[in-house]
Amino acid sequence: MKAKKQKAAVLLLTAVLSMNLQTVCLLAAAPDARAAVHVQENSPEAPEAQEPAMPESYEWEIQSNDIAGWPQGPKIIAETGIVMDLDTGEILYAKGIDEKRAPASITKIMTAMLAIEKVPLDTEITFTDEVNNIEPGSTHIGIKPGETLSMEESLYGILLGSANEVSSGVAEYIGGTVQAFVDMMNQRAQELGCKNTHFVNANGLYADDHYTTARDMALIAQAAFQNETFRNIIKTPYYIIPPTNITAEERWINNHHQMIQEGEHYYEGCLGGKTGYTVKAGNTLVTYAERNSMRLVCVVLKGTTEYYNDTKNLLDYGFNNFEKLKLSSEILAESDSLASYLKDQGLLDAAVENSSADVPVNPSQDITCQAEIENNMLNLDFYYGDTLLSSSSQEASQEILTAAQTYDLQQRQSQQAADSQPASTETEKDSSSSSSTVNHNSLDGFFQEALSIFQGLPSWKYPALGLLAGAFIFYIVLLIIKIRRAFSSKKHKKSRKKKKS
Repeated sequence: MKAKKQKAAVLLLTAVLSMNLQTVCLLAAAPDARAAVHVQENSPEAPEAQEPAMPESYEWEIQSNDIAGWPQGPKIIAETGIVMDLDTGEILYAKGIDEKRAPASITKIMTAMLAIEKVPLDTEITFTDEVNNIEPGSTHIGIKPGETLSMEESLYGILLGSANEVSSGVAEYIGGTVQAFVDMMNQRAQELGCKNTHFVNANGLYADDHYTTARDMALIAQAAFQNETFRNIIKTPYYIIPPTNITAEERWINNHHQMIQEGEHYYEGCLGGKTGYTVKAGNTLVTYAERNSMRLVCVVLKGTTEYYNDTKNLLDYGFNNFEKLKLSSEILAESDSLASYLKDQGLLDAAVENSSADVPVNPSQDITCQAEIENNMLNLDFYYGDTLLSSSSQEASQEILTAAQTYDLQQRQSQQAADSQPASTETEKDSSSSSSTVNHNSLDGFFQEALSIFQGLPSWKYPALGLLAGAFIFYIVLLIIKIRRAFSSKKHKKSRKKKKS
């Protein structure tokens, strides 16, 4: 009897241990968005020791703090960082924004953007052995060769789950080869104005020749955000991929970006983004946020485990120190330019009607506008002191084109008048010569002024000029005929006189 009790106790203990072991395995396998700070996405080795509380990069130069009258931005631990307006492209904060760094998994923003643009969401993709060509231990969702997902499911795997094998498989499907797709990525980066970006893969796994900058990444993030599908995916807290032709279980994918999730790093107004990490790249993060009619994108590269705090401080800086200002002629200060002439003619308000700029809440510099006509397009640049805020381009109206021609003529006249001024009047002879020059220039100016007045007349001036020219030619013809008749009549009279005599 005692032996039976001992045997039952052993069986019970074995069962309990087995259940606990299964629980531990399930917890280890379950995706956990809140572990993103501690576990890298693209490397098998997680950060080991506590990083220094205040690394050297904390004191590195912040270029935007050198702008006259600009709000001083916060120090951040990340080596480089940027805050940019999504709508205007205006840069509010800049720290090393053109320095090259490894992007890690934020590379997948470009991968997803191209996939959305090139392939319908309901397209079925069957993955090949390419899914096995990723670094062991890096982030994946367990896709197997021969397994099929829709493009929409794949995009959630790429952007929410940061799945490296899905990124490579989609790249191969679209490009035929991964390298062909990477070539597309580099081409698109150039088209977006990226000057210091080069990709060698579609998932962000570390390579020496795989790099970008905070500025370039902000441009890529800005372009991707224009797509509604992309916006919807990145703000989704979690997604469930249903069973496939190979895997019978559902795949639960949590959004790795913690600022969109309730918890320690939640940020009000966050619209989503993308996380990244490798040992050599450090923590990288792209974050979109909106408050008070301002939509900003923040990028930090080569960050530490404080990258969420860096991002929070940068977004707070942008929202608290700037306001979006709708531009008008009343706001823009006077400047000796085409813009001022258009303002005097009452044409500037219509030109800047849809323009805006983020300006300091308490501005200390004038906001001015520079205008230029090129190929019948009106290009406007808005400045805060000497700093470019934003730009716009639109087709110029006929009124603006005519005003620009008049302005250019006036500028040439002013330059000619300035160039013709005598250097000195030491002698009476020089004075006389100078007077002659002035009279000559005055006559020339008279004709130019008459031409300017003519150009400013309404469009009926050309038919009227044609009628006047026709009348003048008709008068000349009649006068010639009359003279010839008179000459002929006189000749006949002389001939008659000769016959009589």
